Amino acid sequence: MVRPSPAESSNHSGTGPDPRTQGVTYRDGRFFRGDEPFFVVAAEYQYYRDRRANWLDRLEKLASSGVDTITFYVPWRHHLVVEGERRRYDFTGETLESRDVVGFMERIESLGLLMIAKPGPFVHSELNIGGLPDIVSPSFTDDVPPARRHHDGPVYWTYDATQLPSPLSGRFDALVREWLEAVRGVLQPFARPDGPLIAVQLNDETIYCTSNDPPWSFGYEADGLACYRRLLEERYGSIAAYNDKHATTFGSFDEAPPPVPISTGGAPGGQIPSRREDVLRLVDWAEYQWRLRRDLYERYAGYLGLDLPRLTNFAGITPPIEENVPDLQETVVETMPAGHDRLYPEWWFAMNRIDHDSEVYHYGMISWLGVAAYDREVFDRYINTARRARGINMEENWGFGTLYDSRSRHALVPFYQTLVSVAGGATGYVIFCGVSTDFWDDDLDRITKKQCATFPSHAPIDEHGRLRPMYDAASLLNRWFAANGDALLRCRIDVDVAYLLYAPWAAVSSWIPDASFWRVEGHDIPRCGREGFEEFSRSLQAAGYEFGLFEVDAVPPERLREPRALATHSAFFMDRATQEKLAAFVDGGGALFISGELPVVDLEWRECSALAEAIERARAGGRTNVVYRRENFFAAGDFADVVTAAGLAPSARASPDLRIAVHRGDEDLFVFFFGIDDGDDSSWIDVDGRRIELELGSRTCGVLCIRDDRIASWLVKGTNEVEGVTSRVRIRLGEQMVEGRGDFSSPVSDDDL
Repeated sequence: MVRPSPAESSNHSGTGPDPRTQGVTYRDGRFFRGDEPFFVVAAEYQYYRDRRANWLDRLEKLASSGVDTITFYVPWRHHLVVEGERRRYDFTGETLESRDVVGFMERIESLGLLMIAKPGPFVHSELNIGGLPDIVSPSFTDDVPPARRHHDGPVYWTYDATQLPSPLSGRFDALVREWLEAVRGVLQPFARPDGPLIAVQLNDETIYCTSNDPPWSFGYEADGLACYRRLLEERYGSIAAYNDKHATTFGSFDEAPPPVPISTGGAPGGQIPSRREDVLRLVDWAEYQWRLRRDLYERYAGYLGLDLPRLTNFAGITPPIEENVPDLQETVVETMPAGHDRLYPEWWFAMNRIDHDSEVYHYGMISWLGVAAYDREVFDRYINTARRARGINMEENWGFGTLYDSRSRHALVPFYQTLVSVAGGATGYVIFCGVSTDFWDDDLDRITKKQCATFPSHAPIDEHGRLRPMYDAASLLNRWFAANGDALLRCRIDVDVAYLLYAPWAAVSSWIPDASFWRVEGHDIPRCGREGFEEFSRSLQAAGYEFGLFEVDAVPPERLREPRALATHSAFFMDRATQEKLAAFVDGGGALFISGELPVVDLEWRECSALAEAIERARAGGRTNVVYRRENFFAAGDFADVVTAAGLAPSARASPDLRIAVHRGDEDLFVFFFGIDDGDDSSWIDVDGRRIELELGSRTCGVLCIRDDRIASWLVKGTNEVEGVTSRVRIRLGEQMVEGRGDFSSPVSDDDL
């Protein structure tokens, strides 16, 4: 699709229909204009940290770099004006110029740029209380109770050591509604059918940035526990039915205790599971934690009331990332129970049920995962998070070289990582942030200036509007995807093997680091992410297989047949409907790799072995595409060998010094490549009968578009600023040679933007 150039876009006055925004829809993880998908090339610009006089200049420079969309938070605490007993909102800069979000959006529209607004209510952005106003924090008011952790202590926003409100508090909810209804009036004029506002994002990393936190990190406040018990009653109907399934003798649901980490010993609910029935309360709690996140998003969307696509920004499938937060108070930092930190993939899968929630919001990822170019586990986690579902990389670290790893100040790191997320399946990306700023006071953010005078420290455009070297790298990337991204989105990722996630297994595993925490005689610890998906992914990526993942109980049966094969590690329980769905898949000839205990009961603890019986039928019939092994064949780290032995070859191969990803279309073949060492003169990729030979430098990365057996377009980053190396890169396909020094791409004209 040909896009207007920045110059052409800027001719749009904002008073008539803008052809760039007419007919914009969102489906299957992608934005569409009519029937054609379009790739989002975006940058975050935090207007509330900059002077109004700078906005147009910075937006023009972002547009000139190839950016077509601006994302921005709308912080509640920034726009709330408290005058004695009176509360009002300033959206036009009447009281402070940086509050003129209306003027900011008008400038975006005048340049023909699109926009995605993120009004919270909690936005993070390193702001005080994550952007919430003081009037909702229990640190400053008695009207709102705090959210609480498993030990009954309050949940803190660690940046400024303030207490976060109970999200289900009636007072907090009323104030949230007031805020979102006020924001609606500001955003609505830009959300018209031909307007530039194409989507919104509510919350931030679900509730209070907890999308990859453990299940005991919040939800223990009175309002939350009341919700938990309502859900129990909804699920079981009566306390008698609950007692029957849990082997308890409670007189009412009010007596049912929430689980706590087992390392806390004798606390209510903290006992080591010793019976089948004990695991069910862990399943119950995970469902509550999931529903709390889902239902609040849906509630806030109703308060905002805009008929726009609703996006999310889930944290990566990764351990907690260390941040260099200045003046961090250790008293508000939650200590991880010993041995539990390795359970993070279980937390992610138990409480974030993307396929279940597809009617509520659209998946989007963020990439605070580490440095992918120098850590293969981080690389794998980028791919894992992008493969979780199609959607936009809503935050890629382009400039936080002080708050996070210092190597992030060098262009190689964000360029490489942005490319990895797109290779994994991201349908667009956001440069976070495009502009460094230095205009805010302590009432908005009293912490980050103690670390660095600007926010962020190393963005492509500095606080004076000067272009840093990172701007050139961003421009190269942006312009290439502006020209080629739409064609990429018309391609597919052919999945060799897809992993079947089952949240109830992850729910139990979330609390069980090892066998010393498990006494359920005759049964193994259920696993989903740890000793399951992560090892599955790591092994397949190293061997060149393309993989996928989805929630087996949520997706329709036809989706099970999209990959060439399925895989999972099973446990002794699974609900009847899901067992029967998988049994039908196996009986219909589907290929399945499965290890572990096969289910013998459903989630009502009734006998059910439909899946086990289907597998036995397949094995009795001599089927070679159904492979079952009682011992875990993921935990050993060699699952790719199991797949190969079964006769399933990878769809593409590469030399050991490369990681690759392939997207196939009817006309185009996109091949992403990533150097994972210091470079080699004999790198190669074999795909669809073609051999691509490459001479690369240290951590060189890029993407090729192959059409009619020729490299039709290319993007290469051969400059490694971390090591101070600029490499000569050569890429050969047949008789064709593409070569260059440092960073280079195929020619891109303004007509392609």
